[in-house]
Amino acid sequence: MSPQHRRDQSGESPTLAQRAVRRRVAGLEETAQSDVERLMEAGLALMVENGGRRGPRVADIVAAAGLSNDAFYRYFGSKDALVEAIVEQGSRTVVSYVRHRIAAADGPREQLHAGVDAIMKQASDADLASKTRAVLSNSTMVSSGTTTGPRHGTVALVDELAELFVAPVTGVGATDPARAARVIATTAVASMQYYLFRGEVPTEDDLAHLFAFTAAGTTAERDSSPTG
Repeated sequence: MSPQHRRDQSGESPTLAQRAVRRRVAGLEETAQSDVERLMEAGLALMVENGGRRGPRVADIVAAAGLSNDAFYRYFGSKDALVEAIVEQGSRTVVSYVRHRIAAADGPREQLHAGVDAIMKQASDADLASKTRAVLSNSTMVSSGTTTGPRHGTVALVDELAELFVAPVTGVGATDPARAARVIATTAVASMQYYLFRGEVPTEDDLAHLFAFTAAGTTAERDSSPTG
């Protein structure tokens, strides 16, 4: 059933006037969605073009998107607001990809490997690397869509990735799964950033060493012996 023909809460079919309103709202929403996507795609392309060294100007964004300044400010209060939206979308894309790779792997050790490899894919794949570098270069924005309050973009990314590693590290015998998962996510993200900002591609040996290191650390016990 189309939106304009859905029954209201009383169970009655919408009137012709209500259908007209719904058609109008649906059309506006579709246009808004298209405009926002064009602005974000243009903004990301410009960020990649300048290597993430600075956020693009509003004038350049609207020109690349084929829209007007009025259209831009209809959806975003400032250039920083658009950049934050791009950073958030980029982070969600990475998290979604890592989640997919972990879910497709058989066994906790394989899932751990797949998750770390998926994070590092952002540095080893040329197309992904240019986009991820641009996004991370602008991720000084905070993420406010959480129950715990604002977080730096990188902190939010690590926290979300850490949640994906809890089940795999539990499966390989971690004694403190939440902490182990956070350390693995932090290590993998930091390693990814290292290669991205050095402009280097990690070798197979680099990746193998990283995985061996993170796998070994999942069961490491904190040294609680007395010192003196």
